[in-house]
Amino acid sequence: MQTAAALSLNWPSAYVGLLCSFLVALVIVATKKWHGRLTLDVPQGIQKFHTIPTPRIGGIALAVGLIAAWSFLPVGSNRQHLLGLLLLGALPAFAFGLAEDITKRISVKARLLATIASGLVAALLTGYWVSFVNVPGLDLLLALAPIGIVFTAFAVGGIANSVNIVDGFNGLAGGVVVLMLLTLATIAWRVDDFVIIQLALLGVSVTLGFLFVNYPKGYLFLGDASAYFLGYYVAMLAVMLAMRNPVDVSPWAMLLVCGYPVTETLFSVYRRTTRKRRHNPGTPDASHLHSLVYRRVVSRKAATSPLMWIYAAVPMLGAVFWPESLGMVLAWLIFSVVAYVRLYRRMLVLGIFFRRQSN
Repeated sequence: MQTAAALSLNWPSAYVGLLCSFLVALVIVATKKWHGRLTLDVPQGIQKFHTIPTPRIGGIALAVGLIAAWSFLPVGSNRQHLLGLLLLGALPAFAFGLAEDITKRISVKARLLATIASGLVAALLTGYWVSFVNVPGLDLLLALAPIGIVFTAFAVGGIANSVNIVDGFNGLAGGVVVLMLLTLATIAWRVDDFVIIQLALLGVSVTLGFLFVNYPKGYLFLGDASAYFLGYYVAMLAVMLAMRNPVDVSPWAMLLVCGYPVTETLFSVYRRTTRKRRHNPGTPDASHLHSLVYRRVVSRKAATSPLMWIYAAVPMLGAVFWPESLGMVLAWLIFSVVAYVRLYRRMLVLGIFFRRQSN
């Protein structure tokens, strides 16, 4: 049954999405002398590791690729219908992200509200929102549509912003998104949900088209529009997968799929708000795990992302092996968080060691 259904997936749409994303990315790079005044990301900045001005509007390539993929899906099919609704829902997050990529003047708060708005619109358009999380009492509240929809909007907004948080090196966020989408596709395959498989693989294809230009040389950057859009897309597919398969897929397993960027975001907020000199949680810094790994382990930008991809896959494994088991998922979630904290502290110890050696 699974083999026959898998063969029914619309593969041309994935190929078209990859090709269009790749070609548009190349065009953006080739024409940067005409639009660079607006789109180039300069090297100066606390989180910047590149050395030459680089276009940061990779979101346009992703958007064109996914729209092209949508047009090649069977007309009137459930897959095309849902993808169309997801694209409509993405407009607030994408628009505000692209505005930031061009003007560099959109506040963190405005962009956060835009991603929350995308989650709200998508939940209303698709009819999928988090209606249970297997927590007594809370499930009674989430069963009420207004509360469940608002909860979903904030969850989607949070995950969209978390993907932007880990966008620190060439290929890092894009590679993590590919892994998350492949994880969702694997779980969907286990429960025979081929609509989600198709949508997840389309996301993989357009992201790979961009990555061919982004990694390892960084000719084009993801930018806020891409990061928010991809984070939103992953979050909504996770919500849809859990709600379409309530017996076989726990919502907590979907949290594991997004485990690395969510943990990075929460830990960053904790770091910035508990220091002696407190910082705004939205203020950028160079103390993310990927930054520490680069400075204290590899010292090569191209090698940082593959190491972080390996780490990001750790929580995803729990979702793949036990998507229906609340107990195992929670245990693996705790293990993943502890692993992050221990690894982060290890990076700090290495930093102290290296400073002592240099003295």
